[in-house]
Amino acid sequence: MLIVIYGANRFGGREAVPAPTAEVTRNASPGLDGIIASEVPADQLQAGDCLQGFSGPLEPSTVVTCETPHNAQLIGTFTVGGETFPGPAGILAQSEELCKSIPLDPEAPLDTGWSYHFSRPSESTWKTGDRLVACFLALNEGSVRQSMLPPESSALNT
Repeated sequence: MLIVIYGANRFGGREAVPAPTAEVTRNASPGLDGIIASEVPADQLQAGDCLQGFSGPLEPSTVVTCETPHNAQLIGTFTVGGETFPGPAGILAQSEELCKSIPLDPEAPLDTGWSYHFSRPSESTWKTGDRLVACFLALNEGSVRQSMLPPESSALNT
């Protein structure tokens, strides 16, 4: 069974709006190192991205090919609905349910060494229109060389 670890609130619940970051260029033909892009801000990650050096859902990561050793993957994103913020416990429960609903590759080496991490709206970001839940699957130790998503569905976005 996967261990569930809850990620931080999107943007850490801070009231201040972060300065816009420059769009990171992705290498369409990565070399032998498998690096597609380095220091990619969390808001520029794409569902299906395999991540090297992942330390948290709000931290910049290095995007690599899934055949390159990596310790996490952005397995999907969801947009939650509603006009009223469901409260910290409500958004936490909703985020956990959405992330756990993503089908994973039955051939992937999933065991108790994996944890779910996710970013989710805080009450302050909800007021600005943030409804995004980003779902990550991360190894507690080590790395893998394959995607955790089924081959026919590289990622889930709803």
